[in-house]
Parts: sequence; structure tokens; C-alpha cells
Amino acid sequence: MLSGLARWIERRPGLHRRVLGIWKMFPPRLAGLLKGQLARNWIVGAVAVIVDDDVDPPEVLLVEHSYRSRGAWGLPGGSLESVPGRPTDPHTQVLPDDVLEQTLRREVREELGIGIEGISLLRVDAVPYVAEEPGPYRLDFYFRCRPKGGFAGLRAALAAGEFTPASPEIRDARLVPLPETGGFDLFSTDERFLRQDLPRLMPEIRRSSRAG
Repeated sequence: MLSGLARWIERRPGLHRRVLGIWKMFPPRLAGLLKGQLARNWIVGAVAVIVDDDVDPPEVLLVEHSYRSRGAWGLPGGSLESVPGRPTDPHTQVLPDDVLEQTLRREVREELGIGIEGISLLRVDAVPYVAEEPGPYRLDFYFRCRPKGGFAGLRAALAAGEFTPASPEIRDARLVPLPETGGFDLFSTDERFLRQDLPRLMPEIRRSSRAG
């Protein structure tokens, strides 16, 4: 409600200028508190697109999440952890430049027990609504990456039934040909990425999708 009021004020330049003049008089702590109430809450996520385009058709690693009744299947990853301490208290901690890549490595390690390498950013997706988990807005960073040591070892372990997820959050994991991902109950944001964004961002994926 308050964020809606803020947008309503911003669309009225005269009122907006008067409110900004009043805002300047607020003590910093009060201004910060009010801004927290007026701004939208966001969850920042790092998502692993572990896709093997050396096979035809290309295959992507999907995981089944144990805590979702809808959209249980999707891409591995997780959320950026909050900085220790309270946001209203002064601090000097500076996050590293690769904080999102570190988040991705940590989440994939904790969920699947594997390392990843060759990390490169594919897309940033600002998501206002998630059907399966309505709540804060999502800002998802999709990174292409590969298992350390390549796909052969992971594929062999999955085929032999020897792959065991490292976290109870994950029930199953599979390397799935991209044309077959439609047969899974996919998390809506990951489904949109796989169907629309990945073929656009990777020409080799687009050619394979058309052939499939």
C-alpha cells in the first residue's frame, strides 16, 4: 500500500517536489525506516543453468525440490544471504565483486554436492509475481556453468543411480533434453527462462530446439 502511495506521489511533480523538501528534514534513521516501508522487498537469487550443448539435443540439469507442491522441478540455485548486522547500523563490510557467483557455488554445493566452473551471466530477470510463491519481488541472475570436471562424470552417476543430493531440499536431479523439459512440472520463472530466454540467448540452443 505504501509503495503504491509513493508511486502516486511521483506521478505528480508539484506534490513530489514538496514531499522531497519535507523528506530532507527527516533524521537519517527515520528516513531509512520510512524508505524501507515505502520500497518493495526483493529477493536476489543466483540460478545455475547447467546446460550441455555438446550433445544433441542439448541437456539441462533439472532438480526436484522437496518443499514445493507446485512447480517442484526447476534449475538449482538459491538466494543471496543478508549481510550480518542490522541495516540501520553503520558498518564497513564490503561484499566481493563476485558475491553472486560465490552464492551460486555455495548453493549448488550445498544442494547437489558438486562444484561448478565456467560461470558466465546469461540474464537478469526482474519478476514481479511468482504463482507458486507469491510474496516479495524476485531479482534472479541466471548463470551458465558446468560441473567441475565436465558432464561425463555427472551423467554417468545419474545414469547409474549413484548420484545423491547433498540437501533434503532436493529430491531428485536429472539431465533432461531441452525439448523434453515440457514434460516436467516446472517452476514458472524457470519454465519461462528455458522456453523463451535460453533459446534467444544461445543460438546453438535455438537451432536444436527448432530441430526438436
